[in-house]
Amino acid sequence: MSFPDPHGQVALMLCESILHVLVEEGVISNDKALEVIDGVIELAREDDEMARRRSASRSVVQLLEQIAQSFAAKALDEVTAPAVRRSPGCLRGLG
Repeated sequence: MSFPDPHGQVALMLCESILHVLVEEGVISNDKALEVIDGVIELAREDDEMARRRSASRSVVQLLEQIAQSFAAKALDEVTAPAVRRSPGCLRGLG
């Protein structure tokens, strides 16, 4: 059984938080953030298909899909409550 890399988890949480701040500050759109995340998911899936680090790749895809879901939820929140300012999100339960 492999254990998650704590440095990688921190780096992933930092990247997600930065993306949330960039969206909230209007630097990039939520759609652009999702486009970036989807591109990384596609690369991780390709890596998995090539049988490199098979178990780690699957967990990476799952983590990235969770991030994508947080941005999709944020888009719904903006539609239903546009006047409420949200704090940067972060991925929970990485361990």
